[in-house]
Amino acid sequence: MDELIYGVVRGVDVPTPGAAVEERRLLVFALDTRTHSPARIYGELAQLEQLDGTELPEDAAVTPFVYALAGPAPAVVAAWRRVWAAVQAALEGIAQGGGSEERLAAAERALVGLAVFTPERFADLPLLELLGSTTPTYPMAVGAVLPGGWEARGLFAAESPDDDAWVPLVEALLEAWLEVEAVPGRDRPWAAHDVEAVVNDPRYGFGLTLEPRADVIATVAAFTRGLAERPEAWTRASLEAEYRALFARMVASGRFRRGPDVPPLVPLEQWLDHQLARIARLRGREPAL
Repeated sequence: MDELIYGVVRGVDVPTPGAAVEERRLLVFALDTRTHSPARIYGELAQLEQLDGTELPEDAAVTPFVYALAGPAPAVVAAWRRVWAAVQAALEGIAQGGGSEERLAAAERALVGLAVFTPERFADLPLLELLGSTTPTYPMAVGAVLPGGWEARGLFAAESPDDDAWVPLVEALLEAWLEVEAVPGRDRPWAAHDVEAVVNDPRYGFGLTLEPRADVIATVAAFTRGLAERPEAWTRASLEAEYRALFARMVASGRFRRGPDVPPLVPLEQWLDHQLARIARLRGREPAL
């Protein structure tokens, strides 16, 4: 199942600025296993929830959460059968008198610290919404044929078994999922996590590619916070040694995949200076930017 991409996707359908009324574009926001571990997808779902509170044009539409997988069509078909079966089995168990709170708690426990999705463990993500909703919801299945013999399948929570109003837009979302993603500064304002993604990505100073990227960024950020708590007077040289040792430990841990090295996106000295400035802010010696 390593060839499969698992993710949670939302879209925002908005009018194209300055274009005819009927011209619209679909912005894609995704947390998926190309950049996130399963545990981090679960932990960062709140990022997608923020779309509901974003100021948007009056006629914009924000899709439901879509729990989807993509990959070569035969593998997707086989995995999707297991996802759907797991969801249906859980819902049928609740309908026959099983405890929804217990099943919800079990899904949450299974996702904490999860390193690899299986179809059954991926089913726990939509079950969090289906079982945790205060109003009755029903799983609505959707799918899309992708180029190169790939396919995407997913589900979202509908208000009734016949509530298919979202299906056309969600199908378009699945088609765009792996090809298009909203870009900060172009499609949406920069957020704190966008800045952190730049500052804590080792591709920028070291040309080192480690995946999943979101987990790398979170690990580097936590490491920098730890450096700020230590008494050392850090210099560029001492920081460089600390980060190189960190990256070596990350690769050795087996939790991260190392990709091909790339030309550093910024000079190493500039990257280290950013970290020195962040350490100073964390120590309260400079105002936050």
